[in-house]
Amino acid sequence: MATETLRELYHAELQDLYQAEHQIEKALSTLASMATDAELRNAFERHLSQSRIHVERLELLFDEYELPKAGSGSTAIEALIQDSERRVQSMQDSDVRDAALIAAAQLVAHYEIAGYGCARTYARQLGFNDAADVLQQTLADERAADEQLTDIATIINGVAMPDVAVAESQSSRLRYIGGKYFDRATHEYADHKIRNNSGDELGRVNGFLVDATGRPYYLVVDPGGLFVGRRYIVPIGKVALDRSTRTFVIDFNRETLKRYPEFHQHSFRAMTDEEARLYEWRVLEAVDPESARETPPDWQHENLPHYRQPEWTGTELKTAADPIDGGVVPERAVAAARQEPDNSQEESARRLGETTPNEAPEERRARSTS
Repeated sequence: MATETLRELYHAELQDLYQAEHQIEKALSTLASMATDAELRNAFERHLSQSRIHVERLELLFDEYELPKAGSGSTAIEALIQDSERRVQSMQDSDVRDAALIAAAQLVAHYEIAGYGCARTYARQLGFNDAADVLQQTLADERAADEQLTDIATIINGVAMPDVAVAESQSSRLRYIGGKYFDRATHEYADHKIRNNSGDELGRVNGFLVDATGRPYYLVVDPGGLFVGRRYIVPIGKVALDRSTRTFVIDFNRETLKRYPEFHQHSFRAMTDEEARLYEWRVLEAVDPESARETPPDWQHENLPHYRQPEWTGTELKTAADPIDGGVVPERAVAAARQEPDNSQEESARRLGETTPNEAPEERRARSTS
C-alpha cells in the first residue's frame, strides 16, 4: 500500500525500526563472538541488551497507538550486516578484525540514529509527544553507543599498525586528542570543569586540538546541558587553570558561546586545510570579532595572543596525536583504557607487541616482520 500521509510514514518508520532491531540483535551477538578486544566485546554485549529494551519500547508504541507491528525485514540493515560479515570473516589479524567490527557496528548504529531521529520528528509533528520522548531516549542510547565505539576505535586503530607510517612532521593540521589520552600520572584534565569569570558552569573538558608535537591550540569543551550535543573549542590562550578547584576558567559568557560554530571531531578531520583554517577563523570571530576582522588570510597561530601557551601547558600536558590521524597513544593510556596493569613501560610494550615507547614505527614494523 502506498504511503500518502505523515502518519503512514511514521508508522512505516516504526515498523522498519522494529524489524531492524530484531536483525541487529542477531548481528550484535555474532559481532561479540568475533571480537578479540575485551572492551569491544563488552560494548557489543551492552548494545545487545539495549536493543532488547528498544524493541520493548517500540512494542509499547505500537500498542499505545493501536498500530500493527507486521512489516517486512529491513533490507538496508540486512545488506549492511551481510557485507560486514563477509569482509570481517576474511581478516586474520585480530586488531584489524576488531577495527572492522567497529566499522560494521557503527554503520548499523548510524542507520538507527537516522531512523529514530526521523521517527521522533514525525511523532512531534503529529502531536504524539509521549511517543517522541520515548523515541528520543532510544536515539540518545544509539548516539552514546556510537560515541563509545569511536572511543574504542581510537585505541584499537592505534594498535593495528598501518602498512605505511604517517610522518607527523609532514602534517601541519591540528588533531583532536580525547581526554582519556592525557598522561594520567600528571593531571586528570578530563575531570576538570569549565567555568567563566562570573562562575557560570560552561561544561567539562572533552579533549584538545594539538599539533604533531602535542602542543595544544584549543581546549575542546562538552557543554552538557547548556547546549546538549554541541561541543565547542576555545583558543588555549583564553584558558586559565585553577588548580585548587580543578577548574578551567574562560572569559566567555553564554551569549558568546551561542555564536560559536559547533565542533565535531570527524567533520574536522575530514576538512581540507583551507576548510579547517576557515573554521578556525569563525571560532576567532566568535571569540573576538574585532581581532578577526583585522586578521590577514594567511594568519598564523603564533602571531595572535589567543594562542599563546599558558604556563599550565608546559611540561604537564603530555599527549600524543590521535592514532586515527597517524599518531601513537602513550602506553599508559592504552593500558588504562584496556584496564591492564601498568607495571612498567616494558610490560605495556610487551602486551602491545612493541618494545619501548621511543621505538620508531619503522623499527617496530621491521621487528614484527622478522
